[in-house]
Amino acid sequence: MSHAHVHSEGPSAESLALNHEVSDARSQPIVWGVVMVAGVLILAFVLMAGVLAVTAGSVADTSNTLSSSEATQLQLPPAPRLEQNPRIDGDRIIAEANEHLESYGWVNERAGRAHIPIERAMELLLEHGFDAVK
Repeated sequence: MSHAHVHSEGPSAESLALNHEVSDARSQPIVWGVVMVAGVLILAFVLMAGVLAVTAGSVADTSNTLSSSEATQLQLPPAPRLEQNPRIDGDRIIAEANEHLESYGWVNERAGRAHIPIERAMELLLEHGFDAVK
């Protein structure tokens, strides 16, 4: 059983009424575009390889490096500085805060002000009320 395609002489009236494309895209401009893009890429690769081959030893610029005597004279920038390891610094800050909240100590010994563990402070507030805090 053979299957034959029947091509009409032009676009059908129905295709024209529905504003359908009446011709196929031409493949030659597409093929030439792909070839030109590939050619430009290959040319760019060859040019970059040539530049790297010519300047292989002279690309590294060491004019901005410090000598060992200059490196020892470096100073730290003024505070605040970026944390080197935020997780460790954050854990340390939390540990110090928890230690402060869970211990006794002086805020101002001359004025007679001290801090107490937060659990004990909540117990005292419940026992004496908020008016006693003033």
